[in-house]
Amino acid sequence: MKFILFVILAQSLEFASFLEEEGDYYRAIYEYKKVYYSDSAQYNRDFIASKIAYLSLKISDYDEALRYAAKISNDSIRRINLGIIYGLSGDFSKAESLLSFNDTLLCWIYLRKGDVSKARDILPEIEVNLKSPFLSGLLSAIIPGFGKIYSGRIFDGFSSFLINLSSGFSFYRAYKDGRKIETYFYGALTVVFYTGNIYGSLIATQESNKFEIDRAVKAFESKYNLWGFWR
Repeated sequence: MKFILFVILAQSLEFASFLEEEGDYYRAIYEYKKVYYSDSAQYNRDFIASKIAYLSLKISDYDEALRYAAKISNDSIRRINLGIIYGLSGDFSKAESLLSFNDTLLCWIYLRKGDVSKARDILPEIEVNLKSPFLSGLLSAIIPGFGKIYSGRIFDGFSSFLINLSSGFSFYRAYKDGRKIETYFYGALTVVFYTGNIYGSLIATQESNKFEIDRAVKAFESKYNLWGFWR
């Protein structure tokens, strides 16, 4: 009887694995669940639950991934799997709590949430080149557009510089010629363009930093093989 159950389990797992390799994750999850809830799975439930959680992540079903990762009986494996899921879903406080015993995964969490200083406290060799929002705003306040250039948006920076230069020059000409209505109009336009240039520089810096952090996270996941921690 046990031999028959073993054969059934092996065949079902083989089919589920085949579907997974083919990229048919929905059907693979269904097949793994059939095995999980069968009597033949009593010695493999942790493995199958981990598989279901992993494939649920592949289809961005975080709730289902959490539900099956929580069923894993092995404490360290359960914590790692749950921590990775919470980290990927953006719940960094829960992920940090679960992964506090593993420095590499904890560093990954800090990096994902943008806390580069804490990540470097664990692994000083991490390379993340972040721009300063304060410096970006200051540069654009002194010379419009230079904050965007500093953030890597060169074309936008020069465009902003020319627009501000043009509106400022129009304001100056209108004021010099005594054209009051045009002076007020171009003066207001200059203020709008000038403040917008500073705000745009701050946004450009934030986007640049987000891109840099995303790049660093992907490099980290590749270098330290994030999914190698998954069991």
